[in-house]
Amino acid sequence: MNKIIVSFMEDVEKIYYVIKNLCSSISEADEAGKPTIEIPRGATGSAAGLPFENWFKESLSGKVDYEVFERLEFIRYVDKNYLRKKSVNLNELRKNVWWWEPQQLSEKVIERIRMGERPKLQQALGDIIVKYGEGLNDIVLINVKATEVGRDGKPIGRQPNIVSALRLLNFLVDIFTEKIILKNKINIWLVGFHYLPKEENKVQIRNAYFKDLFKLDLERAPPINFDAAIQIQWHLNEMVENQNQTLEDFAIKLGEKYLKEWKEFMKRRDEKVEKIVKKLKDAIRNMQAQNKLL
Repeated sequence: MNKIIVSFMEDVEKIYYVIKNLCSSISEADEAGKPTIEIPRGATGSAAGLPFENWFKESLSGKVDYEVFERLEFIRYVDKNYLRKKSVNLNELRKNVWWWEPQQLSEKVIERIRMGERPKLQQALGDIIVKYGEGLNDIVLINVKATEVGRDGKPIGRQPNIVSALRLLNFLVDIFTEKIILKNKINIWLVGFHYLPKEENKVQIRNAYFKDLFKLDLERAPPINFDAAIQIQWHLNEMVENQNQTLEDFAIKLGEKYLKEWKEFMKRRDEKVEKIVKKLKDAIRNMQAQNKLL
């Protein structure tokens, strides 16, 4: 095997086990050893998740010898060191990196960041990015999820959105048709924190979970939610992985799952609409029949 390939695989493996051990240490810690995080008063949605991303970034930065960025920091890094310094144009960048679409990068986003704005990029898959090599494809995207739990440790509320299944399918089509040379570089991981509210504005991380998106056993996954932006929704603690699964295996299974469940969804939709239309027609016929009797 090529020495360069072996090197980057070793780097990725190091990062993987650092995160795995970090998550395990949180789950296994006693009450005093579990991290406490402060949440801004009134924060909801992505704003409520940001403290967890920041805490994870700082924790990971202290444990690996690689550069760790949050999503806007990474775009600024790319802009400064490649788009400006090396005069790489956006179209060239889009064609030659695997993470363009997952990170929602575009000319408009670059312009907004240069103007000092902070676009939310809520659909970016990488909340935290680890750059482990010299190349622009030598990165790992890490998606961070935070879920409130009750005293019994069970999640409160619905399963979190992971990613749009259609968006993920389109990403994989692009990889296997246009960027096949980069497929071994692709790493998108999921970190989930289960937290319990404590005193005012503070929460305690009770458990932490770590999964590889492309190792997920989609046969064990909940149905795709076509009513909610075609999202794959799944609690991280319930996710099942298949460590022998390749990216190709995942892509094929996702396509099969999507098509099967889409047909079932449309069938249910058709039946529902047919019932509504029939009920409407029956009501009109009954009205007309009664009018003729008058």
